[in-house]
Amino acid sequence: MKYWKWMRVTALCAVGALVMTACDDDEDDGFTRVPAAVEAAFNSQYGGQEAVEWDTERGGYIVAEFRENGRECEAWYSADGNWHMTETDYGRNLQGLPQAVQDGYAATSYAQDGWRVDDIDEIQRPGYETVYKIEIEKQGQPDRDLYFDLGGTLFRDVQDDGRGHDNSGMIHGGMSGGIEAYIEANFPGAAIVDFDREDGGYYEVDLRHEGRSVEVLFDRDGNWVRTKTDYDRNVPAVVTEAVGRELPGARIDDCDLIETPEGSYWLVETERPERDLRITADGQVTFLP
Repeated sequence: MKYWKWMRVTALCAVGALVMTACDDDEDDGFTRVPAAVEAAFNSQYGGQEAVEWDTERGGYIVAEFRENGRECEAWYSADGNWHMTETDYGRNLQGLPQAVQDGYAATSYAQDGWRVDDIDEIQRPGYETVYKIEIEKQGQPDRDLYFDLGGTLFRDVQDDGRGHDNSGMIHGGMSGGIEAYIEANFPGAAIVDFDREDGGYYEVDLRHEGRSVEVLFDRDGNWVRTKTDYDRNVPAVVTEAVGRELPGARIDDCDLIETPEGSYWLVETERPERDLRITADGQVTFLP
């Protein structure tokens, strides 16, 4: 048994030598020294922090764990010193979030349906706007991860992947030149919230542009497929008039402008009764299954 334990420790140290200059004999994932480029980048970004612990994470990232403003933080770097992400843990403190994010969560069905906030992370990445991930749970239901932009719009709602406090999936590669050029031409000055590859090979870019949350979809070749713009907080008159005419007394729960190469329309969800509607620019209504 002692021989195999010694072999395991030796193997761990050999792997760790790629990113450190010293290795402890305690089988811990952490290490005591980091590449000079990473240390310099961290000191430039978060100089003056004390009690910093270093670790390696999924994908070979080197992570500095520290406290700032009373909160636990993790700053992620690649071995060449490039910063990729910083997570700040808010615990369950919804009141510590920007008011727009608090309001956005309060407006979701989860806030009204017995779900409990389990953890909150602020996620910062180079080239992207700050986002907030709210992990929620409810007895008998799979946990869910809700992602909000700074405007309070829920732009992603997914089942928790079971990896716990691991946001490495938020570190993405860069956009292709064609997608980036399209965004710059059609949404000048937009803040990039997220960029990800979706099922079926599509690419999704989430933006905040002129005060609204926008989702732009591209095919695997970078061709524009669809744009969805959130109008929940500013429903246009053509939509309210059409809903009032077709569903008197109904409440509009969701309203998005959908634009495609074939044309545009409003996609609307109502409550009391619950119906999905497609409304054209001239107010023509189609009820969806």
